[in-house]
Amino acid sequence: MQKRWLIGGLTLAAVMLSGCHSLTGWGGDALRTEAVVKSAHEPGCEEDSCANVNAAYLRFPESPRLSAELERRLFGLASGLSDSPDGNAMGQATSFDAFADQVFAASRRAREDVPQLPGYEADLKAHVVADHDDLLVIELDGYLYSGGAHGLPLTSYMVIERDTQQIVDLADMLRPGKRPAYEAALERAHRRWLQTDQASGLSKSQWPFVVSDNVAPLADAVAVKYQVYDLAPYAVGQPVLTIPYADLEGIFRPRYLP
Repeated sequence: MQKRWLIGGLTLAAVMLSGCHSLTGWGGDALRTEAVVKSAHEPGCEEDSCANVNAAYLRFPESPRLSAELERRLFGLASGLSDSPDGNAMGQATSFDAFADQVFAASRRAREDVPQLPGYEADLKAHVVADHDDLLVIELDGYLYSGGAHGLPLTSYMVIERDTQQIVDLADMLRPGKRPAYEAALERAHRRWLQTDQASGLSKSQWPFVVSDNVAPLADAVAVKYQVYDLAPYAVGQPVLTIPYADLEGIFRPRYLP
């Protein structure tokens, strides 16, 4: 009889343990990502001037909310392609298909004015650049071409807390009243960058320092990535200023310091 109870107890424990493992956060990763790869060619178009849209990004199988927000931010990078009165219609798509349709429509309108204009190109990517101290950092990249000599690269960071699964930005990371101290630390990082080969020959008067909130708390330092033309000419690319965590003591909340 005692042996039968023991076997029954072990069986029940195994069933309960199996059920627990099926729950999000037990033995799994609530912020697990999966790759999403999509592409679309302008329908009904067979010429060199056709528009194309490509995307290689991520989704969160356990969090439709985060998946939707990542897509919103990724497609939002394309707002610069829009020539509508509000200036943001192109960046308001919430699905790949809707985004592609907007790009195709904008490309067709542009060809009506300039028939020889090449088709629009939109290449969007998202990938994990850091996963440490319960922070997941994703870089969202876009390359948008709407005619002219070259396209426009754009980058934005998406920082997620693992324990709360909330997206945080610079304002969340800063201690109260420490915004000026952050800007001073960033300006020191800019002075260091001016001594690098990438910034060689830049005129400080023509390309002065500007503040950016596009921050990524990486494992060894905070990276602040700028868009082209923010700190330097297009040929320089997208400068990245690096702030050591030691410079952010007393400025960042302890939660965001390693």
